[in-house]
Amino acid sequence: MNKVIKIGFLVPYSSIHPAMSQDVMDGFISSVPARFRNCFQFYPEFVNLGNDTEVTMGVNKLLMFHNVDVLSGFLSYNLLPSIIPLISKKNKLCFFFDMGEYLPPLQNLPETIFFNSYNFWQLEYGLGNWSQKNFGGKGAILTSAYDVGYHMHSAFWQGAKNAGATEIDMHIVPYEPELNNIQPLLKHFFDKIEKSEVNYLHALFCGTEAHDFFSMYKQTGLYKKLPLVVSPHMASEVVLSKITNLGLSFYSTSGWNYNDKKELNQLFINQFESFSGKKANVFGVMGHEMGLAFLPILTQLQKAEIDSVIDFLKRYTIKGPRGLRNFWIDNKNEKPPVEVEKITLKALSTKKFIVEQGEAMKYSHSVFEDIHTKCVSGWKNPYLCI
Repeated sequence: MNKVIKIGFLVPYSSIHPAMSQDVMDGFISSVPARFRNCFQFYPEFVNLGNDTEVTMGVNKLLMFHNVDVLSGFLSYNLLPSIIPLISKKNKLCFFFDMGEYLPPLQNLPETIFFNSYNFWQLEYGLGNWSQKNFGGKGAILTSAYDVGYHMHSAFWQGAKNAGATEIDMHIVPYEPELNNIQPLLKHFFDKIEKSEVNYLHALFCGTEAHDFFSMYKQTGLYKKLPLVVSPHMASEVVLSKITNLGLSFYSTSGWNYNDKKELNQLFINQFESFSGKKANVFGVMGHEMGLAFLPILTQLQKAEIDSVIDFLKRYTIKGPRGLRNFWIDNKNEKPPVEVEKITLKALSTKKFIVEQGEAMKYSHSVFEDIHTKCVSGWKNPYLCI
C-alpha cells in the first residue's frame, strides 16, 4: 500500500532554539530507511508562542483542512483541555513533544494521545536528590519569573527533600521588561544568598537570562565558594558555547549524552548528521525515537487501523539513543536515565564528566498532586518557546 501518512506538526516560535521543530522532523525522517521516507509527509503549522488561540486554530486547520492522519508537534499539557474535544471528534492519533517542563497531567487522557518528553522535571528531581546527598545542609534556588511558572523547581525541591532536606531558600528574580539583561537585579540576590550561608545553589534560567546569570556569578563572592548546580538547559551546548571564556565549573544533569559510544546512539548521530548536515541534538533524538515507534506500524497507519496502532504504541518500547522508551503517558514504569555531570569550562573547550547515575522520581510518587496544586502560573507556551 502506497498511501502517504500526513503528519500535522505544531511549530511554536522559540528565540532560544529556533530550529527545534525542524530538528524533530529531521530526526524522524533520518531514522526511517530511505525506501520508506516517501511514505511520510510533514505539514508544519506555525502557532507563534503556542498559546490557546493559536494552537486551537492550528489544530483545526490541520484536522479540517489538511485532514492529517497524525497530529504532532510541541504542545503544553496545559492546552490539552482546549484541544481534546477537537481531537476526539476526529479520532486521530496524536504524538506530541515537550521538554518536560510540567509533570504529566493528573487526569486521564484519551487513548489516542501519546507524548515524547525530554523529562526536564525528572532531571531536576535527580539533580536535587544528588545535590542534597552530596552537599547536605540547606540549599538555595535562584530562578526567574518565567522558569518558576513551570514544575522544574518544585521537582528539584522534592528530590532534595527525598534525600533528607528539610528546607530550601527560594529566590525569584522579578520580570522587568524595560531591562535588557537581569544582571542589575542579580546582585541583590547574590548578596542575600552569600549572607545566608547555604550549602549549595541551584540556578534555573533560560536564554539570555542564563548568560546573564553566569556572567554575574563569576563576579560574586559565591564563585569557587559555593557549589553551583544548574538546570539541564543551562548546561546545554546552546548556552555553554557562549560562556566558555568564563572558566567556570559546576554540576547539572542530562538525559542524553552526545559522546555516548553505545551503538544505537552512534547510529542516530550518523543518520541525523548525514541527513541534516547539522550536529545532533536532543530534538533530533526525540524525532528519531518517534520514527522508531512509527516504522513498525506503517501498514496499520496506511490502513487507518487506529485501534491497532493505539494498542501497539501503548505496549511497545523502543530501544534508541536514550535507551528504552515508551510514549504512553499513563505508563507507570517509565523512568528515564538521569546522569549527573560535572562541567568544566575552559577557553577552547568544555569538559563533561559523568559523576553518577542519578535517581528519577517514581511515576506514581505521592508528590505529583502536591506539585500540580502549588504551581498556579498557568503558562501555556512550551518551555523555551519565548
